[in-house]
Order: sequence, then structure tokens, then C-alpha cells
Amino acid sequence: MTTRTRSFAPGISDAAVKARTGKRWAGWFATLDRAGAAQLPHREIAQILARRHRLPGWWSQMVTVEYERARGLRVRHQTTSGYSVAVSRTLPARLAHLYAVTTQASERRKWFPAGAFEPSSQTRNKYFRGRWKRGARLEIGFYGRQSGKSQIAVQVSHLAKKSDVEPVRRSWKAALARLQNVLED
Repeated sequence: MTTRTRSFAPGISDAAVKARTGKRWAGWFATLDRAGAAQLPHREIAQILARRHRLPGWWSQMVTVEYERARGLRVRHQTTSGYSVAVSRTLPARLAHLYAVTTQASERRKWFPAGAFEPSSQTRNKYFRGRWKRGARLEIGFYGRQSGKSQIAVQVSHLAKKSDVEPVRRSWKAALARLQNVLED
């Protein structure tokens, strides 16, 4: 297993990770290398960080994922259950209206990307979840913003392969552009 990748760049700066965890990325990576983490599954690496080094859950996961990426054990957008991609947009609509245009099937048909969607759970004005295109998992979050604007955040997970990421991202960016047009009409 390689211990370096050519073009790895962490998603959080050295200064930020040090401020929150007490070590820079190089320090955490060296600690995990000494623990033999490059040979361990994701869960065991996170447990080392949580139990031995007392990192809180979110930081244990963040350091574990960045370590796996740095060591070539995981690529960008890869999760333990496949690949994942997220797209968001702030739109000129009140939160309740944006939520309704997303959760009502007749409205959703006007802008949603192709593919069967089977809703599974929802909380009014907060989230809407379900299966999309058979195997993928779709999670849509809603956030109120200033003066009549709202944000919609779409996360698609359980994608089968890395090559699915960019087409799905493009599809959802186009869908959110159509949604904006629906809201502006």
C-alpha cells in the first residue's frame, strides 16, 4: 500500500485541524501510520482516534477520511457504501414553498431529474429522503435564508462507481436550474 499520493489536498486547512484537534494533518497521519492504520478498515481507524486520542466523533471521521485519501485508500467522493455527491442552491422562494414544490409529486415532475424516486421519510420544511434510480439514496435538506430566500441541498449517495459522480452532479445542477425557473414563473 502506498503511503503518499501525488495530488492530495485535505478539505480543511492545517491551521483549522490543529485548532480543533491539537495536531496538524502531518501529525495525525504520522500517528496513524505508527498505529498501522493503512492496513485497517475505516471503522477501526476512527476508533483509534476516538478511544486512544479522544477525538470527538465528527473529528474522528474527518481525520480518518482525510488519512484514507492521503494514503490512497479512498478517493474523493468515496464512502463506505459507494460514492456520494452533493449539490446546493439558494433560491428566491420562502422555505415552505420550496419544500412544497419538492415534496408534491405533481410539482416535482416539472423539474426533478429523470429516474424513479421512492420517498421514504420527510420532516416538513427540513428534509425529504428516499431511493432514487433504484440503488441510490437521495437526501434533500431545506434551509431558510434571508428575505424570502431558501437553500436546497441535495445529497446523492450509494452510487455504484466513481464514474457516476460527475453525471449525477450535472443532472442535479440542471435540475436545480429548472427548479429556479419553476419558482420564478
